[in-house]
Amino acid sequence: MTQRWVVTALGKDRPGIVAGVAKTLYRLGCNLEDSAMTRLEGEFAIMLIFSSAGISAERLRKSFEPLERSLQLMIHLKRLTPSETKTPARLGPSYLISVYGADRPGIVFAVSEALAKAGINVTDVHTHKSGGERRARTPSLYLLLLEVEMPPTRSLPWLERLLARTAQRLHVEATVRASEANVL
Repeated sequence: MTQRWVVTALGKDRPGIVAGVAKTLYRLGCNLEDSAMTRLEGEFAIMLIFSSAGISAERLRKSFEPLERSLQLMIHLKRLTPSETKTPARLGPSYLISVYGADRPGIVFAVSEALAKAGINVTDVHTHKSGGERRARTPSLYLLLLEVEMPPTRSLPWLERLLARTAQRLHVEATVRASEANVL
């Protein structure tokens, strides 16, 4: 019987993390299905879903132990239940939102809260801070990228107005555009 799992791995960024996780799964005959992997400052994070046939949780855990030691990773495995493996139904059209401006606390919170209150589902988030010199007191630039699914009861002009109000309160700029289908 095929079983689906989520594995997360976190550790200091270095060459070989992706290869090590992928090799471990490959040697067990697992199929990597969906993933997000990225470097966050000096750390590297992996979150992926894979399927396996007839492999025990204990064998999976033991297979990752050498990788945990050699690359000093924190690895967590979770077996998915049948209800957790179902892809959620789409709410409606997808949009990409970009928010940018001087870095300050609360940008992600304010934007995501406004979207949640409107029934808009956030499906992907990326943030990046750049620049900023302490000595020159130049503020860092903060970039927030979100992919969202909007309910059919909302329109693009409505979303643009919501984002404009939120951006004005935060003193940032916000743009929105339709998401292109089948793009990673």
